[in-house]
Amino acid sequence: MNWYLSKLVYQIICGDGNHTPQFDEQLRLIQASDDTVAFAKARSFGYREEEVFLNQKQSLV
Repeated sequence: MNWYLSKLVYQIICGDGNHTPQFDEQLRLIQASDDTVAFAKARSFGYREEEVFLNQKQSLV
């Protein structure tokens, strides 16, 4: 098994998205047999951690 570094980038959109874009970047260490498996794991982490919630102004984030 090898170690791979992935960068997950999330775009943060509030309400209708009519604002300056905001992004959150996270680095993750992934253990995998090869780069294809590491890429699949990174995508899985990204999709699994997507969230939608209401902020203090009751707008979707």
